[in-house]
Amino acid sequence: MTRHDHILTWIERLLLLAGGLLLAAWAATVLEARGYGMWQERRLDRMIRMGPSASEPRAALGDEPGTGLGPAPKRADELVGRLEVPRLGLRAIVAEGVSSATLRRAVGHVPGTALPGESGNVVMAGHRDTFFRPLKDVKPGDAVQLTTPQGRFEYTVESTEVVEPDRTDVLDAAGGATLTLVTCYPFYLVGHAPERFVVRARQVASARPEAALP
Repeated sequence: MTRHDHILTWIERLLLLAGGLLLAAWAATVLEARGYGMWQERRLDRMIRMGPSASEPRAALGDEPGTGLGPAPKRADELVGRLEVPRLGLRAIVAEGVSSATLRRAVGHVPGTALPGESGNVVMAGHRDTFFRPLKDVKPGDAVQLTTPQGRFEYTVESTEVVEPDRTDVLDAAGGATLTLVTCYPFYLVGHAPERFVVRARQVASARPEAALP
């Protein structure tokens, strides 16, 4: 074997090693998200079955969307609920905050925006290559379901829009009870995404959380 062949062999081995490490890192991330999601799903169902505790009462849900209030998550990573878009097969746990650690394992509720059941704009963020990938096919009229320990809230998608990253007005309340989902765009671009994909939905109904149990 010549010196040139020896160098090429070592380059090949290094590339294989790098590829293996990247694959292992990706697999670890997927397994972490899946394990976290299963654990929080069980927690959510258990909290719903147990009902409100004396230390954290669940407020009554009104007849009008946005009139039912529940205890507000305060701590980063605290369980908020479960987000579903049935037509797209989207189902994900929602946790408080938008840190990299939170978004690696769940959809994040943007702090400072309304909570499910409150009158205002509930804003949630998720990665385009994991939980929010199905949003590439979302359409006006799609049903969105949000289940929390305090209630089950149903929304209908009204519009989608591609905006610049500095468009913070998407966080603003638009009157009544609304839900805004935000992810990076384009969906299939490799590397840094220059824009944001925004889905806006309006609450149309609410029910006790028991309605979401099998």
